Amino acid sequence: MWKKTLIAVFLASQYAFAVGTGKEPSKSYTETELKQLKNDWLAIYQKELQYAENLRLKQRENFQQINYLADAAISQKNLSLSTEQTIQRLLLTLAAYPLEMEAEWKLLNAKITLKQATESEVKAFISKYPDSLYQRQLQNLMFELLYREQKFAELLQYAENVKPSHLADQCRLFSARYELVANKAQINPEVSQVAEQKAENAELFALVQEFDRFWLATPKLTSDCANLESYWRDQRVKTDEKMRLKAVELIKQNANAELANLAANVNNENLKIWLSSVEKVANNPADLQNFIENQPLDSPFYAENKAIIQQLFAKYVRTLSENMENPSFQQYQAWAEKYQFSNEEMNSWKNAFITRLFDNPEPTFQLWRDEQIKLLKADNLTERRLRMAIWQQTALKEWLDLLSTEAKGKAEWRYWAAKEEKNEAKRKADFKNLAKERGFYAMLAAQQLGIIYQIPMLEVPELTQVQIELYANQLVRIQELRELGQFEQARKVWIDWLKSIKAEAGENTPTKIQLALIKYAKDKNWYDLAVEGTIQTKAFDYLDLRLPNAYSDWFDLHLQDKKISKTFAQAIARQESAWNAQAQSHANARGLMQLLPTTAQKTAKDNGLVFKDGNDLFQPFNNIMLGTTHLMELNEKYPNNRILIASAYNAGAGRVEQWLKRSNGQLAMDEFIASIPFFETRGYVQNVLAYDYYYQMLYSDINAKNGLKMFYQEELTRKY
Repeated sequence: MWKKTLIAVFLASQYAFAVGTGKEPSKSYTETELKQLKNDWLAIYQKELQYAENLRLKQRENFQQINYLADAAISQKNLSLSTEQTIQRLLLTLAAYPLEMEAEWKLLNAKITLKQATESEVKAFISKYPDSLYQRQLQNLMFELLYREQKFAELLQYAENVKPSHLADQCRLFSARYELVANKAQINPEVSQVAEQKAENAELFALVQEFDRFWLATPKLTSDCANLESYWRDQRVKTDEKMRLKAVELIKQNANAELANLAANVNNENLKIWLSSVEKVANNPADLQNFIENQPLDSPFYAENKAIIQQLFAKYVRTLSENMENPSFQQYQAWAEKYQFSNEEMNSWKNAFITRLFDNPEPTFQLWRDEQIKLLKADNLTERRLRMAIWQQTALKEWLDLLSTEAKGKAEWRYWAAKEEKNEAKRKADFKNLAKERGFYAMLAAQQLGIIYQIPMLEVPELTQVQIELYANQLVRIQELRELGQFEQARKVWIDWLKSIKAEAGENTPTKIQLALIKYAKDKNWYDLAVEGTIQTKAFDYLDLRLPNAYSDWFDLHLQDKKISKTFAQAIARQESAWNAQAQSHANARGLMQLLPTTAQKTAKDNGLVFKDGNDLFQPFNNIMLGTTHLMELNEKYPNNRILIASAYNAGAGRVEQWLKRSNGQLAMDEFIASIPFFETRGYVQNVLAYDYYYQMLYSDINAKNGLKMFYQEELTRKY
C-alpha cells in the first residue's frame, strides 16, 4: 500500500507543479520508466530506513553510555568536569531520540544528587520539559537551590506559586523569611543571645508565633531552621507548658525518639522527671498501668497524662496475650472513669480490647463481648462476629441487622443475608440481583440459583491512526524504555501520562482515550501496563483489559504435564503481580507468580528443574516454570481444590491445616472461604476464583465455553 502511495505522491507532485505554472506536464512516463522510478524510490526509501535503524541503535548505545557514566559518578560521589563533558558530547548525538529527555535527566539527576546542580540548570530543564514526570521533584528542588545561593527574596516569591511539601523546604522558607526580617529590623541573625536586641516588630513577632505553632506540630526540625529556632528560643517562647504539649504531640506522631531530645535542655526538675516517665511508657506501652498508678490526679500534668493514656491504650492492649486467663475490662473502665473519658473515648477502648481478645475462649468474656458488640455497633467487630457465626454455623440475622447501611450494601453480606432469608421468592430475587454484578459473590449467587454466571463484556474503543500519530512520541518513548529493560521507568511514564488525560465523565470514570491507550498497551503485550492502566483509571468493568491473556504460550508449555488449568495458573499470576514481571514484595517474593527464592530453590530441586539464583525469578519463562510446578505440588496435597491451593499459595499450607482443623470438616465451601481469618488471604482466594472464571469466559474456545467451571465438584462437595 505504502509503495503505491509513494509513486502516486510523486506523480501528483509533478502534475501539481505543471498546473501551478500553467503548463501541461512536461513528460508522460512509459511502463518501463515508471517501474524504474518505483525501484529508485524504493531503493532510496530502504536506505533511509536502514539509516534510521542504524541511527536508533547508535543512539540507544550512547544513551546506555550516559546511564553508565551518570550512575558511576553517583556511586563514586564524584562527577568530574571531564565526565560531564563526555556526557554532554553524547547528548548532542541524541537529537530526536525517544529518550532524549531521560538522558538529560540522568545528567541533571547526578548533579542534583552530588549537590552540583545550579538554579539555572534546573530552571532550564523545567522550561524545556514542562510536562515531565520530574516536574514536581524539580519544583521542590528550587527551594534548596535558591536557599543555598541565599536568594531569600526570590525564594519567598517562588513559594507564592509553589508550596513547599517537604519539612526541609518549610524550614528553608522560615529561615529565609527570618533572614529578611532580621536584616530589616537590624538584628544580627548570627548572634544566638539576642534578647537585648529585641525591638517591637510586628512582622518578626508574627513570624515567631507562626514558627511556634510549626515547632509544636513537627517532631524534628532540620538544621535549616536553626537560625530562627535560636531566636525563638531566646525570646523565651519555649515554655514548660509547650514542652508538655510537644511531648503529647510526639506520642501522637509515634516520634518517640525525639522525647529524649525534648528533655535534654529542660531546667525544671519536675518536668524533666515527667518527660522521662513519658519517654519510658511511650517506648514500652506494656508499662502503661505503672504510669497511670504513679501519676496522681492532682498532678500538674493531668491534661497531658490523659491525652497520653488515650493515645497509648490501643498499643497497650496489643501487648496482652490473646488467650489471657479471665480477661476483664473492669480495670480499664476504672482508668477511664478516673480520667473522665467520654463515652466515645470509652467505646474506642472497648473496641481495641475486644479486637485483641476476640477469640479468647473464656465463656464470661464471650458473653460480655457479644453484649458489647450489640451496643457498639462497630462494623469491624460485627463483621468479625459474623465470620465467627458462619464457622460456628449459628444464626446470622441478629449480627447482619447490626451492620451499618454501608456495610449491608457489600456484596458479601448481601449474599449471606439472602441465604438467611426465609421467604423463598425474596431469596431468589436477592440472589438474582446479586448475580448480575461483577465479583466472587455474584458467582456464588449464580451457583445458588443453578444458573450460568454471565457478565457483559464492555466494548473498548481503539486508537485511530490519527491518535496513534498524535501520541507517537509517548508511545515510542515507552517502547524504547521497555526495550532497554527499564520497566519501572516505563511504568512511571505510563502512569504520569494516563493521569494527565482528564476524565470526561468524572474522576472515577475512564475516558475513551484512556481506554483506547490501555487496549493499545494490551495489544502490544505490555501486560503490566494494561493492568496498571485499569487500576489508575478505575476501569474495573473492562475485564478484557484487566485480564490480558499474558504469556499464553509459556503457560501452555509448562502446564502440559500438570493437573492445573491454565486459567487458574494465570489467575494466580494476575493476582500475585498484576503481570509485572519485575515485581518484588517486602518479603522478597519475586516475579510474575511471586515466588520466594527459597521456595523456588526447593521446588526446582524436588522436581529436577533449573534454578541459579533469585534473579531467575524476574524472567517470565523461569518464573512460570517454577510457579506452575509449585501449584502442581499443592494440587497433590489438595487435589483439584483451588480454594485450598490458593490459600496455601498465599498463606502457607501450615496455616491452611490450622484452619481446616478448626472447622473440623463441618463447613461448606462458601462458609470456609468467609471464615478465613486473614483478610488478605480471604480476598486473595475470592479474586483468584473470579479471575479464573473470567479467563475462561474471555479466552476459552467455543467448545470450552459451553463447559465453563465456576467451581469444581471437589470444591463444592467437600466438607471443610
